[in-house]
Amino acid sequence: MRKYPLIVSAGLLAVWLFSACEDSTPPSEPPPVEAPLPEPQDTPALLIVTNCRLLTTAAVSASGDDGAGSVAANTQDDNLGTRWSGYGKGSWLRMDLGSAQSLAGAAVAWHLGTVQLNHFTLSTSEDGVSYTQVYAGVSAANTQAQTYTFSAPRRARYVRITVNGNALNDWASITEARACGEQTASPPSEVDSGPALPRLPYLQSVGPTSAMVAFRTGVSCTPFVRFGLGADVSQTATATAAGWRHAVKLTGLTPGQTYSYVVEACGSVTGVRQFRTAPPAGTTRLQFTAMGDFGTGGSLQAQVLSRLAEPGRAGELLVALGDNAYSSGTEQEFQDRLFKPMAALLRQVPLFPSLGNHEYVTNQGQPYLDNLYLPANNPAGTERYYSFDWGPVHFVALDSNCAIGLASPDRCTLAAQKSWVAQDLAATRQPWKVVFFHHPSWSSGEHGSQLAMRREFGPLFEQYGVDLALTGHDHNYERSKPMKGEGVAPSGTRGIVYVVVGSGGATLRSFPSSQPSWTAYRNNTDVGYLEATVNGGTLSARFLNPSGTVRDSFTLTKTLSATVEPAVGVSASALETPPGPVDDPAQAPEGLRFEKELPPADSREAVADDDEPMR
Repeated sequence: MRKYPLIVSAGLLAVWLFSACEDSTPPSEPPPVEAPLPEPQDTPALLIVTNCRLLTTAAVSASGDDGAGSVAANTQDDNLGTRWSGYGKGSWLRMDLGSAQSLAGAAVAWHLGTVQLNHFTLSTSEDGVSYTQVYAGVSAANTQAQTYTFSAPRRARYVRITVNGNALNDWASITEARACGEQTASPPSEVDSGPALPRLPYLQSVGPTSAMVAFRTGVSCTPFVRFGLGADVSQTATATAAGWRHAVKLTGLTPGQTYSYVVEACGSVTGVRQFRTAPPAGTTRLQFTAMGDFGTGGSLQAQVLSRLAEPGRAGELLVALGDNAYSSGTEQEFQDRLFKPMAALLRQVPLFPSLGNHEYVTNQGQPYLDNLYLPANNPAGTERYYSFDWGPVHFVALDSNCAIGLASPDRCTLAAQKSWVAQDLAATRQPWKVVFFHHPSWSSGEHGSQLAMRREFGPLFEQYGVDLALTGHDHNYERSKPMKGEGVAPSGTRGIVYVVVGSGGATLRSFPSSQPSWTAYRNNTDVGYLEATVNGGTLSARFLNPSGTVRDSFTLTKTLSATVEPAVGVSASALETPPGPVDDPAQAPEGLRFEKELPPADSREAVADDDEPMR
């Protein structure tokens, strides 16, 4: 995970304020070329900014540079070892915030600041054409960031720093620069207030530039979500209609950034929480977690969640491998055995699930579809199977129930799903491909291998270069050797690793026979989850139990192409989500209120499976 080492403290720096006046002599240089911002450094940054609520710069440009690599983008890399330099009095650096915002000032770190006192002005603009000077001064004799506060907050999209020489020469030279947002009276509280929401917020379909915040209210109203970068929550997104069930879409987000959000609904105000958007294209690193068969509301699920809920444990997203709500996938089971016990985790980590056989017991998974807001980027427009990109990985979620004949043809067909999978995998150009579904293609557990999944989809996975297949269903952990066709991949050939992670919280089951030759490792004594990290051409994964003990680990490696080709055909990154259930705002929907909470599904009988076709 990338580090963002900016440090913001509450100290004050002296400022020299000048009254605002019209900047009547803008520089005459030709229009600049916008420069893309660099990736943040992984090494500790030296930049310390005081008395400034940092705003993100969307693009940065300058009147010119020294021709030796000291370009404008260096002022946004959190590294005081790089700089922008431009020659001539009146040289300027311009920060574009992407949209007009309320600004309180700017912070600048000057190159060679201890020996070069810089004469400068600050100007702001909403349109990038007409600028108003709001500050003029001389830099202090140091190299750390100096915060220059405007006499009054002002609304602007652009901040321009114009340098009129220094005590030694006519060079302008800046190591770092940031715009400062208007300070809020007090940060939002982390504590929920007002009437308790029947269902706390949970994150859905988070992508690089958008996210869904879903929740439920106790009365009918039209709620809204306040959100923003970092600790800011000044932006607002409002629900499209009044009702009890809500999913508010946040748009215009920046890839790979941390956002705070607060839900205000019917007198309830949730405490501030944070989430991270999917990273921008070209990112080479990702950490995610995966587990299945966890939706019991019971003691084993609680053990796993006690570790996953710790900050940073669950990675950037959680992949769910089915049987999310025992024992029948009803509305109340989703409420009491998924959303209540997992509330703390799902407020900060997006959940990308797949359908289990237990969800199919109730109307072929309809409560699952009603409760979750998932991508529907297949021709059928269904959330039963979908794909998305996150960093270097292309994820594909399948509905194995459909593939083995449990779905009625009007809901899902094997032929349609296979056709879409082939197109989707052929279209993606992501360096890593991970598929996940419920019924395992390879398993020595109680159910054994689901041959329909192996024979119908295995050849497609092999043809289109799938690296890892994650499944559940059998209540144990099992990792195969690299597999190809009907057996272990011959030495020197490429195979696919299949991992059963049905250990998320349901009662574990014994293996009915000795370990087969194709199994690399299996475990039916530990509940736990899979933690996977992708870093360039390496995917490393660990199976951890609730105490953090590593029970299994493996590594996949591959040689990555130096260039990434654009995807063709099917759009693999679309995260458009069908609207959920629409309530009559004047009448509470039936089936959402329950007399008492369900007991945990902690017994073997509570999580037992019906017979299924092996095909």
